[in-house]
Formats: sequence, structure tokens, C-alpha cells
Amino acid sequence: MAFDYKKEYKEFYMPKGTPSIITVPKMNYIAVRGSGNPNDEGLCVQCMYIGSYDDEPATVQMMHDFMEQQGYKLDITEKRLHHEIYLSDARKVAPEKLKTVIRHPIKRKDTSNF
Repeated sequence: MAFDYKKEYKEFYMPKGTPSIITVPKMNYIAVRGSGNPNDEGLCVQCMYIGSYDDEPATVQMMHDFMEQQGYKLDITEKRLHHEIYLSDARKVAPEKLKTVIRHPIKRKDTSNF
């Protein structure tokens, strides 16, 4: 029996069109990279983006604004990367209907006064 990640893990693969803070648990993924462990994304901000890939920057900015308001900051490093999960086939779907989960790793802002 096939396992449909989009149905079983809706909070990770079918997010709402507004940013949300999530913790992605350890799972098995396929990644096209030469190194690193893609199995544990951890704390992230994510959003469902619908539209042409050219117009994604506005959604990314909305995610960053939301993250800042919630007390987080970006945590993109060599080990924690920006991810885009393409839910639509760009060869078959009109650009304005393409669905992409945009996910960025985050961490709590340092609240110490040191």
C-alpha cells in the first residue's frame, strides 16, 4: 500500500497560505545533495505559496516578517537550508496555479542581555 505524505502529514505538506511555525520531526527524505542529513529539519517557518515561481519573494518576505513578530530569526546554515517542496508539476499546471511549500529553518531570538 502506498504511503501518501501529503495526506498523512498535512501540517507539513499542505500548509495554509499564511505563515506558521512548525517543528518538522525526523523523517526519511530524498535530497539531491552530496552531504548532510535531510532527515531532521527541526524548527521552521513555512507557508503554502500558490503562483508563479517568479513571484515567491513576496511570500518569503511575509514569512520573514511573521517569524520576526513571533520572536524568531532565520537559521539558514550549511546544514539547515531553505527548502521548497513542489506539489505541482510545472509541466502540467498553469504558472498561477503552481503549489509550493516554502520552508525556512528558524531559531528563537537570543533574549539574554549579555
